[in-house]
Amino acid sequence: MSIYLKPILTACYVFPVLAALFTLPYIIRQYHKYGSILVLRTGIVYTFIFYMMTSYFMTILPLPAIDSVTPESATMLLTPFDAVRRWLDGCSFVLTDFSTYKDTFTNPDFLQIVFNILLLLPFGVYLRYYFNRRWYQVLLLSFLYSLFFECTQLSGLYGIYPYPYRFFEVDDLICNTLGGMIGFWITPALLFFLPSRKRLDETAYRRGSEVSSFRRLFGLLADYAIILGVYFCVWKFTDVLQSFSHSIQLFLIPLFAFCYFTVCAILFHGTTFGKFLVSIRLERTGKKNTKKHAAAHVPVLLLLLREGILHLLLIPSPYYILLMYSALSAGPSKRTEMLLVCGASSLIAFVIFFIFNFCYCFIGKNRDLFYDRLCRIHVTSSTSGTTQTSQSSL
Repeated sequence: MSIYLKPILTACYVFPVLAALFTLPYIIRQYHKYGSILVLRTGIVYTFIFYMMTSYFMTILPLPAIDSVTPESATMLLTPFDAVRRWLDGCSFVLTDFSTYKDTFTNPDFLQIVFNILLLLPFGVYLRYYFNRRWYQVLLLSFLYSLFFECTQLSGLYGIYPYPYRFFEVDDLICNTLGGMIGFWITPALLFFLPSRKRLDETAYRRGSEVSSFRRLFGLLADYAIILGVYFCVWKFTDVLQSFSHSIQLFLIPLFAFCYFTVCAILFHGTTFGKFLVSIRLERTGKKNTKKHAAAHVPVLLLLLREGILHLLLIPSPYYILLMYSALSAGPSKRTEMLLVCGASSLIAFVIFFIFNFCYCFIGKNRDLFYDRLCRIHVTSSTSGTTQTSQSSL
């Protein structure tokens, strides 16, 4: 059993890295298509990735030393059912003698047959349950997946080894394909415990009509990643920003963000690149879409007010407070000191008010934040599966 334990442990080590690389495009795909991320769907997808990794490592591990692989290390076994013959020849099975059962069903050749069948059994389950494949598609894909394993072994791990270090066996193709088909046949039994793929999609679209806090936050972070990336490139490769002081350079970031969000919302009907990734957009409260693919018109003045509160006041407020604190440390005049204290206190009170407003909107029925209600603007889902207007706490 240890020979099967090592590939599983290796998959456990590699999976977090692969999952981290896969998470960002997965989030974008789910939000862009459905408008929501289901925990159950995420579990199914990630377990499928883990299974694919484990099954692949099962076929290539353990890796021998390169200098130990010779032309005689492995050959091609092209006789069908030769594994069954080896199993029957290597055991003394007697149907009426129960003492022969243990040796018969613990025989290494028998266990190899069983494990080769089990290897692709989950593959057939995933193909039928989640990917909605028919029996002949599962049959073909299981065979091709098994053939990929055998060709990987035959190629000496894509040329890393000078010769194959494992046998290319026709029986492996037969057993793996049979395992995939068994997985296809037993899948209906799982529907008693799991919702169907159609029901998953319906639930995802229904939840996608409500713009969640994480969905808005993810879109906002995507936009700010673009803003900071462009700003860094301008600062690094040009002399445009070098003449400004450090404080002014930092202030240009929220100013650029304000211009970016405002211009994009005007030109692209209430959306930005980040909002496009998660399929949300800004709309005027109480107005209906007049075009099939366009959001209800948002007045420019209200848009300027909303983006100004968010990007020129709220988000950079900690930076403003630090600037005022630094100015107070310099020992200004009494009047200036009073103005700085009032300004910093007002900003702190504003941030505290936003935190309470966010918490109230997060647990309440009306999830529009104060600047959305003030400007009569809300965020709506623009996924293909939903057309309902939604509210959110972020």
